[in-house]
Amino acid sequence: MIVTVIFFAAALLLIGWNFARLSRFERDFRYSDTFRGSRYECVVGGLDLEHGTLCVVGADESGIYLLKHPESDRFSWNIKGGHRVFRRDLLIPWKAFSYRAGKVLFKECLWLEMPSRRIYLHVPKDVGEKLLEDARRDYPV
Repeated sequence: MIVTVIFFAAALLLIGWNFARLSRFERDFRYSDTFRGSRYECVVGGLDLEHGTLCVVGADESGIYLLKHPESDRFSWNIKGGHRVFRRDLLIPWKAFSYRAGKVLFKECLWLEMPSRRIYLHVPKDVGEKLLEDARRDYPV
């Protein structure tokens, strides 16, 4: 009985910590202007632990833009095809994170890492290459 109570308390603490971490991330990088560059729809991993988050991404010299999915208000329960749908626009400046090539389950991707905030995102390699090209940055080897 006591083990069950400890387990549920720990689970609630972890869920609360994760919610607070993502809320701060969204608040600190909120973007309210209109992005005018090239946009790519993709599933961004790392925001949702289970399936990834469907959003639109773009990049320029300022940073990487995570933009809400254009149909996000049309989906019931904010889900499309098993993926959560991104509902806020964010601009993450290049100086706020590092990026590297990597893999997720044998798929090549571009990792965007913010260790100080414990935020680790990844996009498919083809989208990552386009983002870095749009921002005039080299793809890491």
